[in-house]
Amino acid sequence: EYSLGRIEAEAQRMTALVADLLLLARLDEGQDHQTTEVDLTDLVVDAVNDAAVSAPTHHWLTAVPDHPVLVRGDRAQLHQTLANLLSNARVHTPEGTTVTTAVATGRADDGTAYVEVTVRDDGPGIDADLLPHLFERFVRADKSRSRQAGSFGLGLSIAASIVESHGGTIAVRTDSGTTAFSVRLPTVTAGAAFAPTSA
Repeated sequence: EYSLGRIEAEAQRMTALVADLLLLARLDEGQDHQTTEVDLTDLVVDAVNDAAVSAPTHHWLTAVPDHPVLVRGDRAQLHQTLANLLSNARVHTPEGTTVTTAVATGRADDGTAYVEVTVRDDGPGIDADLLPHLFERFVRADKSRSRQAGSFGLGLSIAASIVESHGGTIAVRTDSGTTAFSVRLPTVTAGAAFAPTSA
């Protein structure tokens, strides 16, 4: 039974790898999204709730507005982006880590309205030497933990490709043990800062 379980688990990992590689290929080719209006407030709450169920030993917080923040895009792909960032925080931080996902809106210097989603954790941080390479394919910040979690190092590169295909940007910064991934997307709404609430 143990061997059968290992085979099934490996088959699932290979299936996930193929799906990820196919998605990257489609994004590389610039294939069209299933574009609709997506409420990022609702999307963040859904993604964080999913993360809280899968990793109850972490503390999951949200800081989101009490109104919709709309962007144009593929809801499934944007959800995957958030799920990948939250999964990355879970895999590379110890139990008890607090992960806060915030939504804030504003305007760039040219007047363009945007929304910024930030996933911040108070885990051990990331080696500065790795920061320039985090969004490259098959790069893993913690190889031992990534292998245990079944990761191939594609999650962040997929997130970056999805964000770029939506006309947005993604960035990471780490300082004194705090790591924050920020996704910025064009939108037409504006807002302010919000107090964190528990998932």
